[in-house]
Amino acid sequence: MRKELKHIRMVAIVVLLFLLGGGCTSRVCAQDVDYKSYTLFVYNFIKYIEWPESKNQGDFVVGVLGDSPIIKELEKLAATKKAKGHTIVIKRFSTAEQVTDCNLLYVTSAKSGSIKAMKDFAKNKSILIVGEREGLAKKGAALSFVTLEDDGLKFDINKAELEQHNLKIPGTLIQLGLVI
Repeated sequence: MRKELKHIRMVAIVVLLFLLGGGCTSRVCAQDVDYKSYTLFVYNFIKYIEWPESKNQGDFVVGVLGDSPIIKELEKLAATKKAKGHTIVIKRFSTAEQVTDCNLLYVTSAKSGSIKAMKDFAKNKSILIVGEREGLAKKGAALSFVTLEDDGLKFDINKAELEQHNLKIPGTLIQLGLVI
């Protein structure tokens, strides 16, 4: 019964995310909605992906490499939500060399050229790398966003990267993404 409720809740969240993605005709409105949607997706990644027990200690750190409007949205999220009972802390990094250990690393479009360095940095660490730009899951991110022609938002899933970082993704989340 509890598993069914979790599945129903996940489906409801996804429906909400898709509804948020539509309805705007101006470019500015679409960008605002996109980053709010990206943030909701990131929060659901945090909620549903399983990290090893050793990463479930202390604050849940979300690192953001580069500058992006998502930082503001993630800070709003961190002020009101928890990650599996832990405080969410947002850390900004301007360069790949500044990146320190975190639970989730969000690589902005402007820093997508750093994905290989981030993949190397995260080797043997349980860090979920999420790419803001399409195609980054093929280059080393575990997940990357994909904007569909109908303005819908999806995400690519690189299962090999998830497994390499000892992260477990539930089947319901796999069904919502595009496995590459």
